[in-house]
Amino acid sequence: MHLPQWPIDRLRRRRPELRHKAFALIETIGARQRVTHVSPEAPAGIFPGMTPAEAKAHHAGLICLPESPADDARSLEALGRWLMRFSPNVCLYPPSSLFLDATGLQRLFGGLDQLRRRVAHALAKLGISAEIAIAPTPGAAWALAAFGRGDLRIVGGGELLDALAALPPEAMRLDRMTVEMLAALGIRSIGSLLKLPRDDLAVRFGRVILQRIDQATGAVHEPLTFLEYHAPILANVEFDGAIESLQTIHLALRQLVAEVARQLAGRGLGARELRMTFRPPYAPIVEKVVGLARPSRDESALFNLLCCATEAVETREGFIAAGLSATRIERLGDEQPALIGGEEERNAAELDHLLERLRARLEGAVQWAELVESHVPEQSFRCRENPVVSDVRAGGAAVFRPICLLPAPRAIRVIVMPSDSRDGLPISFTDQGEVHRLAHVFGPERITGQWWNGRWKTRDYFDVLDAMGNRYWLFRVADTGRWFMHGVFE
Repeated sequence: MHLPQWPIDRLRRRRPELRHKAFALIETIGARQRVTHVSPEAPAGIFPGMTPAEAKAHHAGLICLPESPADDARSLEALGRWLMRFSPNVCLYPPSSLFLDATGLQRLFGGLDQLRRRVAHALAKLGISAEIAIAPTPGAAWALAAFGRGDLRIVGGGELLDALAALPPEAMRLDRMTVEMLAALGIRSIGSLLKLPRDDLAVRFGRVILQRIDQATGAVHEPLTFLEYHAPILANVEFDGAIESLQTIHLALRQLVAEVARQLAGRGLGARELRMTFRPPYAPIVEKVVGLARPSRDESALFNLLCCATEAVETREGFIAAGLSATRIERLGDEQPALIGGEEERNAAELDHLLERLRARLEGAVQWAELVESHVPEQSFRCRENPVVSDVRAGGAAVFRPICLLPAPRAIRVIVMPSDSRDGLPISFTDQGEVHRLAHVFGPERITGQWWNGRWKTRDYFDVLDAMGNRYWLFRVADTGRWFMHGVFE
C-alpha cells in the first residue's frame, strides 16, 4: 500500500480549512528552503525541489507550511494500527507506505479483490489517497502500488515477472545513485534489468541490487516487522436498573478505575487521557474526557480526578451502564523518591495534580503555558491544550518577573528625575487618574524587541515600589519616550 500524498492528506485531516486549497510543504535545512510536497490544487508549474519564492511566483495565493516528518511518522503508525481491522499483521514502510499480510484473508472477505476494494473504500472515506496492490512478495506489491499502471493490481505467482517487467528500476526500491547509473546505461525497465548477468550487476552496483531483485521475485524471503497488537485498555459495568445517585456512580467508578489500573500495571504503562462514558436508558451517551499532565496508574489519584469530572454530570433518567478507557497511554517506569532533596520534583508533581483537577472541574477552561524563545515579555509564552513536559532541574539565571501581566501594556503618565532628561528615573506615575509616588526604583533593564514590530522596539523596564507598598513593572519606549505599565507584582 502506497500513500502518494500522505503528508498532504495528514495535514488536511488535522486542518480541515486546508481542503480544496493550494498549499505546499517546505523543508528548511539551515538557511535553505525547498518545496517537498504540493497539494493537487496547486498549478502544474509548482513541483518539489523549487524554492518557496519560485513557487509563489507561479501562484501568489499558494500557502506555504513547514513539513513535519515526525508527525507524519506518528500518524502513519496510528493509521497502521487502524488498518489492523482488515489484517492482524501490518508493517510500516516509511515514509509513506504500509504492508498488510493478506495470507488467508480471501475466505474472510470473499476474495482478494474484495479485500482490496474494502481497504481502498475505507481510506477514501478518511480522505487518504492510496494505491493498493496485492502480490506474492512485499517488494512486488510495493512496486505495483507505487509504479503500477492500469488495473493490474492483483498478481499471482505465475504472472509476477510479466507484471514487473514494464515497471521502472525505481520500483525495485533502489537508491537514487543506482537508478541514475542504470539510466545512463539505458536500463529503463525491470525487464531489461533482469536480462543482465547477475555477476556483472554485483560487481558494478553491489550486492544490494541483487537482494532487491531476489526479494521482489520471491527468490529469497523478505522478513517484515509487524506492529505489535495492543488490546484496548477499558472496563465496563452494567447496572440492574437506572441509577441516579452520585454515590452509587462513584462506587462503580472505583471498580472501573481499579480494573483499568490493573491493566496498565500489567503492561508497565500509565494513562495520559481517560474517557468516561455513561449510558442513559433513552438518551445519547454522556462522555467525559480527563487529561493528565504526566502518565499515572495510581488508583487513588485517578479516582479523585474522575470524581471531580463527574460532579457536573446530570441526567433525569439515570444511567444503566458506565465505562472507562485509557485513550492515551505512555510507558511508565518505577520512580524512587529522593531521600535527600527532590523538593522541586515534588512541587512540580503537585502543580500538575492541581492543574488536572482544575481542568476536570472546569472542562478545559484551564490551559498549560509553554515558554517561547522571545525577549518581549508578552510574546515569551503561549497557551496550549496539552500539558507541557518541562525539566524542573534546568538551571538558569534568576530573572524577576511579575506573575500577573496585563493583557496589553497600558499607557501611563510618569514624572522623572531629572525632569528634562529622557533617561531619567521615574519618581511618580499616574494610572487611570490615580497618582502613585514611588519609594524605591530598580532598573533600568533594557529589552530589545523585534525590529519589524514598528514602535515596540527597545524598552527600558523598571521594577518600582510606591509609598503604599504596591509593586509594579513599568517600561519606557526608548524611541518615543512614552511610558507603559506592563505588570503587577503580587
